[in-house]
Amino acid sequence: MTVAPKDTDLSLPSLDAEWARIDLMLVLAEAIRTGVDLPDAFSDDFDAQAKSVETARAAGAWSGLTGIAPPTVLDALKQIDLDLLALAMCPVARPSLGPRIHSLQPQVGSAFPGLPLVQEMLMLRAGGDVDLLFQRLSPTSPLVSAGLLRVEGGTPYQVLRPGARLIRALLNRDAELAPPAGANLSSQRGTWDDLILPAQVLSQLRDFTAWVQHNDRIANEWGGKTMHGPLALFSGASGTGKTFAASVVATELSQRTGEPWALYTLDLGRIMSKYVGETEANLNALLESLDGRRAILQIDEADGLLGKRGEVSDARDRYANLEVSHMLSRFERHNGPVILTTNLRSNVDSAFLRRFQLIVDFPAPDAAARAGLWQLLIPPAAPRAERMDVPAIADAVRLSGGSIANAAHYAAVLAAEEETGIDLPHIARAVRAELMKDGRQVRKSEIGFLCDHLTEDWT
Repeated sequence: MTVAPKDTDLSLPSLDAEWARIDLMLVLAEAIRTGVDLPDAFSDDFDAQAKSVETARAAGAWSGLTGIAPPTVLDALKQIDLDLLALAMCPVARPSLGPRIHSLQPQVGSAFPGLPLVQEMLMLRAGGDVDLLFQRLSPTSPLVSAGLLRVEGGTPYQVLRPGARLIRALLNRDAELAPPAGANLSSQRGTWDDLILPAQVLSQLRDFTAWVQHNDRIANEWGGKTMHGPLALFSGASGTGKTFAASVVATELSQRTGEPWALYTLDLGRIMSKYVGETEANLNALLESLDGRRAILQIDEADGLLGKRGEVSDARDRYANLEVSHMLSRFERHNGPVILTTNLRSNVDSAFLRRFQLIVDFPAPDAAARAGLWQLLIPPAAPRAERMDVPAIADAVRLSGGSIANAAHYAAVLAAEEETGIDLPHIARAVRAELMKDGRQVRKSEIGFLCDHLTEDWT
């Protein structure tokens, strides 16, 4: 069959007729189980609802498939394929149907329909009809090969589950609502104006955002090669803006698509395990949960996760290399954007570097960038002393963006405590505290003219 082209016309029919028909199917199955007699009008109602489904399909109720599957797949679909998609999607589309499906198949233990219930609901009694069912769910069938449908479990209790991209395209929602196991939701947000970076770096970040937005369109509408990810590496010293840039990308995607994009940060403590195979299993579960969501996965300090593979001298080395290899292939297959950050690119295995769609190097800020960061990060509504010379402060002290953010907030705290405007003594104390974090003695030359505004004894 041919699915009608996707259209933005709000008059296109919805899939409500599909869920109403499945509701009647469940009523029939429940009546058979319990021996309850159905009303005389039930048969007519069922036939009328089946005609409503047929009319809605002809009018383009499934046109959303054109955005997630190539034309060759859509042309190969049959009516039974749409029946299977509707059955798999109904527990998500209409959650109230899920418990009813579960009660009809206690041996399966799932709210998604198993093959025995699917056969019953679609009234596939003849041997040829059952053979057709298995053909349409084989690994090489259009539904499964395109990722629209998944078959899980073992015979005879295999279960149909909808693909995450199918749910997003047809229901305009994510497959899951809760944060995936092993990741934390980041509430940080920013805009391009909040990033003080060289023009080339900003251009690369915009390119990555565009890659995420248009990836499916290029594959499905333009016939391009299917590219998973995209996968990006943000490399640079600590405090240069790598983590914050990920939040800017999430904000920009939300504005571009008109749909909210979540930013999740990997919790290594809940992923990494000393037990053989558990790290890979945890990572698989995390990425499967994120598949098809409007979500970016951010992995900080990725060089510790994707370190170089070494020579094998014992079983432990062999497993460590296998673990890194698995992560490489798993990230490559993930259908969604992943951003990894590292302070030292040379620590990342070279096999990973070749598979990144984009590598962005974040340089240490120069004097002009530092001035912009100070101006941006000092609370804009806070009172300031007239002698505050932001360019002079930026020129006097070489701090990263993260350190400037800490120092600006520290200075604001000192000013608030004294009930005064932010002044050079507050900046000097904050800068000195930031430089002393690594436990060494700070020289006067490192803070320039600000040392004249320190009231403490200089040691």
